[in-house]
Amino acid sequence: MTGWKAPLALIGARWAWSRVRRRYAPAPEPVPAYKRNLELLAWGAAGAALGVGVSALSERRRSGLMSGKVVLITGGSRGLGLQLAREFGAAGACVVICARGQEDLDRAVAELTGRGVDAHGVVCDLTDPEQIESLLDEAEEHFGRLDAVVNSAGIMRVGPQEAHTDDHFRQAMDIMFWGPFHLSRSAVDRLRDTRGVIVNITSIGAYLSVPHLLPYSTAKHAWAALSEGMAAETAGTGVRVTTVVPGLMRTGSHRGVAFSGDPEREYAWFALLAGLPLLSVSAERAARHIVHATARRKSFLVITPAARAGLAARGIAPGLTQEAMRLVGWLLPDAPPQVEERLGAEAGQSRLGRLVDTVSVLNERAGKRLNQRSRAEEAGDEEEQRTEER
Repeated sequence: MTGWKAPLALIGARWAWSRVRRRYAPAPEPVPAYKRNLELLAWGAAGAALGVGVSALSERRRSGLMSGKVVLITGGSRGLGLQLAREFGAAGACVVICARGQEDLDRAVAELTGRGVDAHGVVCDLTDPEQIESLLDEAEEHFGRLDAVVNSAGIMRVGPQEAHTDDHFRQAMDIMFWGPFHLSRSAVDRLRDTRGVIVNITSIGAYLSVPHLLPYSTAKHAWAALSEGMAAETAGTGVRVTTVVPGLMRTGSHRGVAFSGDPEREYAWFALLAGLPLLSVSAERAARHIVHATARRKSFLVITPAARAGLAARGIAPGLTQEAMRLVGWLLPDAPPQVEERLGAEAGQSRLGRLVDTVSVLNERAGKRLNQRSRAEEAGDEEEQRTEER
């Protein structure tokens, strides 16, 4: 047998022999139950040991990501800013946090110091350019250098556009555009020597303007344009600019948000979406991604799958995306004849608000972990303290 027939005959013979062996081979002896249990236990122990080893290795790598670096974080007394300070500290960095309130700042610094983080707090109003220069000076004088500036401070108002005044837009622009603008421009020259990084925490709202968040989205859009433009302009200087685009995050910030129009109904939809696990991400996870992107000097970071989907939809079909936003705007509460405004801590006391809070319990827990207290709660504490003193 020659040519192509020989290989075919060999293959056929091997197949026939395998069928015969399978048919007449003796049945395997049953494995005792205790042996199966021991095997399962052994595999489980091996898996657990592997998981612990991987976790320990990951923690060790993370702890050295920013070793010896000095990071300045705005809005660092609460929310995402506070969690970023924790994560940068866990990665080996010294942190400088700034905020407008001394009490919140002291509380945050004490908490960070208790975690073993070398932290320093500076009271600063980011809407004042002179205070920004003093903030940078104090950060460099305290630690001797500056390696990263994280623009994390923000403010949010929720409600239909009829409920927003010109002052609401000015306030949003002052904090989320002019503040990062002055701080970033002043920090660039200081970061040249250390080949530092400027990190701008923008939002999916910067690229996909969500109804009832118009002042916020407008300021974030300007901030994102500033961040991407500075990333291009700093080429060749050694300074890197990282633009971060988070989606919904569970930071507990809904308690301090100002809700306008019909505050209870506005609170209900906002708090519900911000606390759903499938749509939102924990502040801890978001902060870890941001620290890793800073250490790796990435230029652009999108955190949540929902944010990636939103950016993709807008890029592929901007007209269809705009129509979808129009539908969302139509579904949201209309502005009532008498516009009211309440903070989330107060709006959430309604029956509807309490129902939403039971569903978005993860966001409520995040608020407690991240030092989130509304201005109304802080004023209540001050009044209670004055009463006790009297």
